[in-house]
Amino acid sequence: MKVVAFGGGTGLPVLLSGLRDRVGDLTAVVTVADDGGSSGRLRQELGVAPPGDVRNCLVALAGRRRLAEVFDYRFEAPGDLNDHSVGNIIIAALADMAGGFCEGVEKASRFLRIKGRVFPAATESLTLVVRYADGTLTRGESAVHEIGKQVLKVSVEPKGIPAPRGVIGAIQAADMLVLAPGSLFTSTIPALLGGGVREALADFAGPVIYVANVMTQQGETGDFTVSDHVRAITEHVGPVITDVLVHSGDLPPDTLARYETEEAAPVGVDTEVLRTMGLRVRQTKLLSVESREGVRHDPSLLAKEVGEAALVRL
Repeated sequence: MKVVAFGGGTGLPVLLSGLRDRVGDLTAVVTVADDGGSSGRLRQELGVAPPGDVRNCLVALAGRRRLAEVFDYRFEAPGDLNDHSVGNIIIAALADMAGGFCEGVEKASRFLRIKGRVFPAATESLTLVVRYADGTLTRGESAVHEIGKQVLKVSVEPKGIPAPRGVIGAIQAADMLVLAPGSLFTSTIPALLGGGVREALADFAGPVIYVANVMTQQGETGDFTVSDHVRAITEHVGPVITDVLVHSGDLPPDTLARYETEEAAPVGVDTEVLRTMGLRVRQTKLLSVESREGVRHDPSLLAKEVGEAALVRL
C-alpha cells in the first residue's frame, strides 16, 4: 500500500512510527511554518526552513537507530547551543551544503537510512498568518498560543510557494492519505498549504483518513467537536476527508484534571453529525497506556486502525 501522511509536531511522528513496518511505500509531508524554539532560532539566524518537525519524522523512520538518538539529542547548557537539537543543526548544515532545504532533508534521509520518504510541505519556509474570531490578525505560529484567542482561519506567506514535486507525485500515486493528529491550525492544516496540494487532493479518488484529536487546545480548538475539526480542514483545502478515526473510551480523572489546568478538555465526538456529512466514522481505543506526557496515541493501535479503515475503502 502507498500511503501519504500529513502533519507535524508530535502527532505525525507517532503515526509514522506505527506505519513504517506496515506500509510498503510511506511518504510524510511536514509543516514548515514553525518559528519558535530551536527551529525558530535557526530559521532566523541562518535563513533555513525550520527543521524541527522534519527531524522528528526522520527519527521516527530511521533505520540507523543509534544515529537517530544523536539526532534527537538536545543541548542543555548556558550559551548559544542551549535547547538546540543536534539533528536540527545537522539538517541546517546539509541544507546549506546541498543548496536547498529539500535537498538537505533528502541527504539527512539517506544518512539515517529512513524507511520511506520525508518532504517539507513547501520548498521554503512559510510564515503563518492567523485570523482570529474577533477579526484581528497575527503573523507567526508561536504567537497563536501566547495570544490564546480563538483561531478562525490561517494562511501562509509568501503566497504560492509550491510543494516539492515529490509531494504532488506521491499524492497522485497514493492508495490512501492520512491527516495525522496534532494542533489543528498550526500543524495539520499548514502541512496542506504548499502550492499545488489543494488541487492534488481534489483530484485524489482514494480514502482520506483524518485521525481526530482527543483533546481540545486552548487558543485553537477551545470548544471544538470532531466535526468542527473536519469543517476547519474543509474550509482550507476542500471536502477531501472520507473517513474519521476517533478514540473511544474514558480518560483517567487525574489526566482530565491535568488538562483542565491548560483549559483543555476531551473533544466532543458528534458521530451522527459526522455521518450526515457523508463521512465514515471508526471509533476504537487508540491511546497509549505507557505515555507519561499526557494523552498520546499508541503507534501500533493507530497504524492497525488506519490500515483497516483503508482496506474497507479500497
